[in-house]
Parts: sequence; C-alpha cells; structure tokens
Amino acid sequence: MFDVHVSDFVTIALLVALEGLLSADNAMVLAILVLGLPRAEQQKALRYGILGAFAFRTAATAGAAYMINLLWVRLLGGLYLLYLPYQHFRVAEKRASRARWPNRRRPCWGCRRSGRRWSGSS
Repeated sequence: MFDVHVSDFVTIALLVALEGLLSADNAMVLAILVLGLPRAEQQKALRYGILGAFAFRTAATAGAAYMINLLWVRLLGGLYLLYLPYQHFRVAEKRASRARWPNRRRPCWGCRRSGRRWSGSS
C-alpha cells in the first residue's frame, strides 16, 4: 500500500531536528527581546511572540506549498537559478581581468582636488 523507505524516516527526523533548532533560536531571540519589558508583560509578550512565530511558519509553509504548483513561479525560479551561475562567473571574470592588468590607467574620479587626471602608474 505505502512505499516507505528508511531514507524517508531519516529525512523526517532531520526535518524535525531542524525545526526544533529553529524553534529554540526563535525562543532565545524572543526572550532577549522581552528583557526590557516589565515583569508582568514579559510572559504575555513571549506567549504572543511564540504564537505569532508558529502562525507565520504555518502560513509560510502553506503559501510555499501553494506556490510550488504555479507554473509561472517554477519558471521564474528556474530562470533565477540559471542567472545565478552566469552572474557568478561574469563577476569572477571581471575580477580576474582586473588582477591581470592592475596598473591599467583609468580615470581618477576622486582625484579632482589633487589635480591628477588618471589613476594607476604615471
């Protein structure tokens, strides 16, 4: 009836562990934030903060599950994933070309006060 593997249980265990770590992180941040409040209001602020975090996480998960079924969202995500390596290698190529020609003369925009016109070796 169900095709369940050990890897499925490992994945679920990892997700539960990550969710626990994120919840602990949220609780610590909330505890630090409410330290400045009067003692009577700290409990109330913590309660609202934790409920708000759970509500937001539930809404974000439901929104992500809905959006993953929209074709245009998947297309935009795919295009973005194609853009990332292109941008990475284009920037790396520019850095490499600057490293090859470090003494190339280029306009010195910050040198107006000193009277110099070009930066680099001269």
